[in-house]
Amino acid sequence: MLDRETDLEARLAGVLRAWLDVAKPYHEFAVQFFKNAADPDSPLSPFSPESEHARVEAISVHREVLAGSEAKVPQELRDVLPELMWLSQMGLVLYWIFDRTEGRERSYRLAERGARLTARGVALARFRVLRPLVLEVHELFTDFLPGMTRVLPDPAVKGRGE
Repeated sequence: MLDRETDLEARLAGVLRAWLDVAKPYHEFAVQFFKNAADPDSPLSPFSPESEHARVEAISVHREVLAGSEAKVPQELRDVLPELMWLSQMGLVLYWIFDRTEGRERSYRLAERGARLTARGVALARFRVLRPLVLEVHELFTDFLPGMTRVLPDPAVKGRGE
């Protein structure tokens, strides 16, 4: 799908659907796995140092989703957006764990709608009137996304004359 599709929404929805398809047979196990993965000190946590390789690989898929799309991503978001997309996928995973609908149908719908919202957000971020919001989003994710190495100064500290 990534080889033939250039629409950001379609690419992201395709990746999320593929994850749901691959994970389908492991749904019951995922509930037990999540109990351990939710522990911030567990090596099974997707945010743990031990999970770094898997996390980097998953984020690289989202980097590929963006790179192969025709979407014009603002420069300020190019580096942080793949990690944000992965975090969004982690939200989908959590939803999927609790989804009891037949065939996890609601999880598939969430993936589609999340992809649509992401694509629309990226398209809107190009407009100058939204540039302050884009910069604020960039600062937020740079400061708080796991794995981000560049930390911006705390504006509150700067505001106190420090």
